[in-house]
Amino acid sequence: MGPWQVISFGKRAVRRSVLFIMGLAAMIKLGPTAAMAASMLVSLAIYAAAFGLQYAIGFVLLLFFHEAGHLVASRIVGLATSAPIFLPFIGAVISLKQLPRNAKMEANVAIGGPAMGTLTALVCLVFYFWNDSLLMLVLAYTACLLNLFNLIPCDPLDGGRIAAAISPHMWWLGVLVIGALFFYTYNLIILLIFVFSLFRLWRGERWDDNQPYYRLTLRQRLTVLWWYLGLLTVLGVATLYIAELLR
Repeated sequence: MGPWQVISFGKRAVRRSVLFIMGLAAMIKLGPTAAMAASMLVSLAIYAAAFGLQYAIGFVLLLFFHEAGHLVASRIVGLATSAPIFLPFIGAVISLKQLPRNAKMEANVAIGGPAMGTLTALVCLVFYFWNDSLLMLVLAYTACLLNLFNLIPCDPLDGGRIAAAISPHMWWLGVLVIGALFFYTYNLIILLIFVFSLFRLWRGERWDDNQPYYRLTLRQRLTVLWWYLGLLTVLGVATLYIAELLR
């Protein structure tokens, strides 16, 4: 490619990028639903370029159902949330418009995502057995790994919010796990989570079981623990089983 071709290509890329940004800004101004749709399309385009269109569609849907689980759980406990915003190679996020009254309420919202994610993984596995689709098997494996990772008990992952209702001190375990995972993978996103978790601990906040926010009954803590261990068990067994099928 000659220098003039490079310049021409660069001009087209810049022009299209500007038009895309302007269109994205216009959609965001239309409201949260349009912002969610725009972020989904951006993520879909990026994932499609990296992994292919079929897998990208499935992956974005996995993220959508995970966030839908949070939305459903938040409605059940009576908390308003924003619409999901999709961030390429990070996932998707929602924000609470109201603060939970206690750690149990926050844990209930956090459990909704991995619970729905576990269900979607099993649905993908059922579709694999039905039509022998390798894509469905890969998506089931992806869903298992994503939700297992998200259950690591450290902030800002869902596992950190769930673990806080069991015992706030579990965050120390989560930091050790995420740190070990980074040194095993050297993944930049995991490094950012590790640094953020360390910062939250270093900031000096005391996650005391006797604080009002974390003052829960034994029954409440055991209920959250049952959900947490149940999700870990189902996802762990499914991950190992699907890994054998992929060999």
